[in-house]
Amino acid sequence: MVGLTSGAAQHLEVVRGDFIVFYHQIFDALCTLSADSDSNVQNTAHLLDRLVKDIVTESDQFSIEEFIPLLRERMNVLNPYVRQFLVGWITVLHSVPDIDMLGFLQIFLIVYSTC
Repeated sequence: MVGLTSGAAQHLEVVRGDFIVFYHQIFDALCTLSADSDSNVQNTAHLLDRLVKDIVTESDQFSIEEFIPLLRERMNVLNPYVRQFLVGWITVLHSVPDIDMLGFLQIFLIVYSTC
């Protein structure tokens, strides 16, 4: 699994521009990997996650409106690694000047207050 994820990171670096087309599937896979308690998987998942965040924050094709439903679907997960992963995405996207994450704050508060 770790070798596969490392290979995926190398491929993502090569296809940066075309990545957004597959963003939903890759985000889903990252979310799944983030739930793994194995430290090797976690380390590799963090590497891949940082690369994906770099690509997304630099892309003019990324749609926050399409991303929020993906994020919201996963916010009910109780796994602390997944929650940390999701909060990391909220934090990174909040730091992007062109993305107004405060407009979605109510969604996050409602979901987390019901968990």
